[in-house]
Amino acid sequence: MESNSNFLITTEAVCKILQVCPRTLHNYRTEGKLEYYKLSRKKIMYRVGDVVKFVKKSSCSSIRKDMVNTLLEKYIVRE
Repeated sequence: MESNSNFLITTEAVCKILQVCPRTLHNYRTEGKLEYYKLSRKKIMYRVGDVVKFVKKSSCSSIRKDMVNTLLEKYIVRE
């Protein structure tokens, strides 16, 4: 996981991983809860490491965190 923490993933992928809608993800950005990188006017990406850190800090149940970890594995590039 450490070697892939700088891997960038899309807004759509983060929504699936966190199981939230795009508006909720927007709220996380504006509230400063989740770091993001704006590549262009419409293209926003997230580092895997930042998403993992957000999940670890969140108050969701351990079962949901396990589900998130499983989904995260789908978006990490295998070396």
